[in-house]
Amino acid sequence: MELVTRIADVPVRGTGNIIAIGKWDGVHLAHQAILRALVAEARRVGGQSVAVGFHPLPMQVLRPEVAPPALQTLEERAEVMAQLGVEVHLALPFDEAFANLTPEEFVHQVLVGQLRAQQVMVGFNNTFGRGGKGTAETMRQLCAPLGIPVHIFQPVRADGENVSSTEVRFAVAKGRMQAAARLLGRPYSLRGVVAHGDKRGRTLGYPTANIRLDEGRLLPPHGVYTARVTVLGEPRRVQPPVTITPRTGPAHGAMLNLGMRPTVGGTELRCEVHLFDFSGDLYGQEVLVELLDYMRPERPFPNLDALVAQLREDERAARECLARLQGTRG
Repeated sequence: MELVTRIADVPVRGTGNIIAIGKWDGVHLAHQAILRALVAEARRVGGQSVAVGFHPLPMQVLRPEVAPPALQTLEERAEVMAQLGVEVHLALPFDEAFANLTPEEFVHQVLVGQLRAQQVMVGFNNTFGRGGKGTAETMRQLCAPLGIPVHIFQPVRADGENVSSTEVRFAVAKGRMQAAARLLGRPYSLRGVVAHGDKRGRTLGYPTANIRLDEGRLLPPHGVYTARVTVLGEPRRVQPPVTITPRTGPAHGAMLNLGMRPTVGGTELRCEVHLFDFSGDLYGQEVLVELLDYMRPERPFPNLDALVAQLREDERAARECLARLQGTRG
């Protein structure tokens, strides 16, 4: 899949561009419903599937003081889209000039004049144009005289709620990782490079990988989690235009501590993960950490012996959780 940030870099293929428009933060189940339809329709008519989004996200530009943390990096978003079969992700730079386009200008100048859209797909709650005045129905009305069909997708529901990035954030912020996974269609994950720490874990019988997390990501509450770690290899720095191929690697069950490490006098936030049944050097490697379940809050212990006793209990609980989840998937 091609990740581009300029319309001029969108490849010219097939009979024309079939366009889906959204913010795509998290690429949750409702997003996936639109993207799967996009890919299927593009293949049916011999066109090119183009998912149009924004980077940075609009709220980060319009109201940065209240903008929520992102659920994904741009690269992670593009990788999920690639797995769904999308051919191009156009992540338009969102700035004041773009924000001031009227709905009519967006349709005529961007969708038609530059992207030459043949069809358009949007969610029911899509807004666009200056002040968010354009709605999905506005899009349909503006495109109809131009002969461009607009497909409006209705809500997708899970756990009795409409699936949305807001609901995913709420679940993650509460540490409800299995609820977040049901909304996303996959576990919520963090990604980072393994850096050198103080190596105290190995003296306790629980060596950990100290993960330097990407900035600006939504983090769950401090505490201990059942996790699954995929070793991706050397870090990849994405600079559009670029071809994105999803990365994979060996996966390991794990338990993770996110917090300040009060028992050992920690003074900064750390993300430390102990991989089960693993031996090897991970320094400098990029890893994907899927947060499968919240086990307990972080808390201080009176001494290291008490901490180790709790780590043994955490390991037992995490292994049981991994076995249970594996049985559910199987």
